[in-house]
Amino acid sequence: MSKNNDIVVELLICDGSGIKLPQHAQKTLSLAERQRLEAMAHPRQASLFLLGRFLLRHWLGRRLEQDPAGIDIRIDAGGKPAPADPDWHFSISHSGDWLALALARGAEIGLDLECRQLDPPRIQRLARRYFSRAEQHWLAQSPDPAQDFLRLWTVKEAVLKAEGGGIANNLQRVRWRPGDTRARLEHSTYRLYPFAPAPARLTLAVAGSPAGRPRLCRAEDLYAGLEITGPQPNLSINP
Repeated sequence: MSKNNDIVVELLICDGSGIKLPQHAQKTLSLAERQRLEAMAHPRQASLFLLGRFLLRHWLGRRLEQDPAGIDIRIDAGGKPAPADPDWHFSISHSGDWLALALARGAEIGLDLECRQLDPPRIQRLARRYFSRAEQHWLAQSPDPAQDFLRLWTVKEAVLKAEGGGIANNLQRVRWRPGDTRARLEHSTYRLYPFAPAPARLTLAVAGSPAGRPRLCRAEDLYAGLEITGPQPNLSINP
């Protein structure tokens, strides 16, 4: 892994319902990705999968100076996809029509995007099942439990995705105190970057101590041939 001051992280957040891909988009995917796409029964899920992998391959193609269709993306023993080049890492998440994609050099990353609007009874059920007693108490005292639940949930999922071990029965392993910029998973520390483009909430977790904030990108920055048909989030963070 690169030194911390060499860690480079880039982040895209977009509304997939307002983006039209070129007709040849599927040709950029690998055979395994096309087979996975064809097996998806839900049209929106399939659309976001195609958008995410298409943009990822073009993004990696620029960084690695390779043909996007020829980039080797492998699945590790824990089921986490990653480029064959060990210095590069990515994470993709989607919820509703929204898609988030992060790319990093020199550090493991994970992100989680949530657009769900949960009612109080469901929040309580999920909290009892997945959160510690202290976390449940914090939510019970919150003036906005719906938003704070998503804050906590996205932190935990993002860290577990970065670690690569999967989220099943693992959410309580992630330790985070509200307001802290870091979370811990056993002996590893992750820097957290929260974003809240309405109606979504997103957390990006980066292993180690990156020197700066992620660089935010637009979908058309990754592939100039996109047709933007609807409004996209503008977080107005980068100059």
